Order: sequence, then C-alpha cells, then structure tokens
Amino acid sequence: MSPLKKYIGKNVVDNKTRFLSEAEFTKPVKGGTFTHTQSSTSNTWTINHNLAKFPSVTVVDSGETVVIGTIVYNSKNQLTITFFSEGSPTAFQGKAYLN
Repeated sequence: MSPLKKYIGKNVVDNKTRFLSEAEFTKPVKGGTFTHTQSSTSNTWTINHNLAKFPSVTVVDSGETVVIGTIVYNSKNQLTITFFSEGSPTAFQGKAYLN
C-alpha cells in the first residue's frame, strides 16, 4: 500500500497538480528572499531574482500600499508582473518582495 499523499496545489507554470508524500510534505524548504526596487514608472516589471524557484510575490507602491498584479513565471529565476486597473494598464514605482 502506498503512503497517503497530500494535495498542495497547482503548478502555475504548467498547471499540473503536485502531490507529495508525508515525508516530502513536512521537509523544510530551502529558502531565500529577494527585494526588487522598481525605480522607473512602468505597468510591467520584469524581475531577475536568481532564487532558483517560483517564489511568492508581494508588491507595494511607493506609498507602501499593496498592489495586485498578474504574475507570469518566465523561469525559476525570472518573473514578469503586469498591473491593470479596470482593464487599463496602471504604471507606478514601488517594490516587489519575493520569498
């Protein structure tokens, strides 16, 4: 009989479901963080982070307000975030925190 596996979500790159054994599920994940500062006003941010993973992302504008964008993972070391408001591109400066 195989060990019980736990569902943890879908891989956003290829939309495949990923299951882990109990041992894999509880294993600590090697981490790393990266802070990207977007100093030029843009509605599309391309971030080269070199974390060798698909990190979670939190974006804030220059006033430290959290902003929601569409994230595309180009590779395990690069992602692109695009920002829209009511269907129109929204350009601003701020920071993206990756972990």
